[in-house]
Amino acid sequence: MARRDLRDAVSELRLIAAMVALTLAIPLASGSGIRALAAFGGGTAVVNRLSLVGAFFVVFIPASFSLVLALESFVGERERTTLEVLLSTPLREAEIYAGKVAAVLGVSLTLCYGGLIVYCLVTFPGLGYFPVAILLALALSTICQVAAMVAGAVIISLNARTMRAANVMASFIILPMSVVLQVEAALILVGRAEFLWGFALLMAVMAVVFLRMGFNGFSREALLARDVGLRHPMRRAVAALRASFAHRPAFLRLVWMRRMPITIAAAGFPVGALAGYLAGSSSAIPANVVKPVLTSLVRSAGGGGGGAIEEALAIFSHNVLAFILVAALAILTAGLSGFLLTFAPGFILGFAAALTSWTFALSGIVPNGFVEIPAAIVAGGLAIQIGATAIHMDARGGWSARVLAAFADYVRALRWLVPALAAASVLEVFLG
Repeated sequence: MARRDLRDAVSELRLIAAMVALTLAIPLASGSGIRALAAFGGGTAVVNRLSLVGAFFVVFIPASFSLVLALESFVGERERTTLEVLLSTPLREAEIYAGKVAAVLGVSLTLCYGGLIVYCLVTFPGLGYFPVAILLALALSTICQVAAMVAGAVIISLNARTMRAANVMASFIILPMSVVLQVEAALILVGRAEFLWGFALLMAVMAVVFLRMGFNGFSREALLARDVGLRHPMRRAVAALRASFAHRPAFLRLVWMRRMPITIAAAGFPVGALAGYLAGSSSAIPANVVKPVLTSLVRSAGGGGGGAIEEALAIFSHNVLAFILVAALAILTAGLSGFLLTFAPGFILGFAAALTSWTFALSGIVPNGFVEIPAAIVAGGLAIQIGATAIHMDARGGWSARVLAAFADYVRALRWLVPALAAASVLEVFLG
């Protein structure tokens, strides 16, 4: 399977020309620019930093090429009318999927590392600066980034019916990966290899999640049935949304059914408090970094100096917005936003305790915390459930129905959580 796709990839002259340009032309131009800057008066610190940025640049551009190849993997077979022939082979589902992923990874990583090697050979000899640790971390994170992009794009290719639809759906990969690449660029500018190693570990986890989703969700029958039910898409969408809210459990039963993710969310508060206290007492995070956050939170909670009602409304709206954002980001963060809903206030509490005392810090969440924290724990647990549902795919299908049902549970729980937030804001203003 992989040999077949690799043969197709190198059989077109235009693709070969693009690959050669990505591997040779761009690294040569970037490296020559760094050498010229070093030769004609660029400062040593500036040249060193730009050499790292150039390495990131020549690796990133070939990595983006992998997205195009991966999007074409299955939907391209459908448009070329070769999908039925491919699926009629005696290969197992795992072998077909692994062959497609391996072919794209082989081409993409060859371009990335070929470009990086050419760039290093042009740039660093005679420069007096060769950041081995940072380049190794960059190479490892590149593998993980490309694997995550390829796995996600192959999932889109599995579920799209046309190449146009696949290109539109690719924005769900491009937008998050653009943020990831900006973070990586900032870490490269910082010049700390340990940060890049941590970033590479995070990308490895993301790649494993996407690869697992693809392996579990790939099925011959489901892939051949994509053309079924093309008529009346809005009617089917409304019916699916209505069905997701039907026969959902009551609030107490829902809390019991989701006790495991709710327990994880509950653990986020003490874990965050401990992490915040250690960060504040050891000065791992400077106090002048967190103090503006604490000040802004106090000002936002104060409602800008208005009356008690305006202050309570400001606190209430802030908390409701946080609950809505947590649910909206649950799919993109695989439920991490739900854990952060309890971890972040715990971290701020622990950091404040390190700067002052536990008595003073705890006085800021009494008595409203007795209502607000349990509400955040339940909301965080349900958001974790949304993320867990999103990263679980089944060969029998039904992913959309399961995710909609998880969102329906969250929306129905808001009928109880929003009044709890209103009560907590009243307690904070009038009794805090």
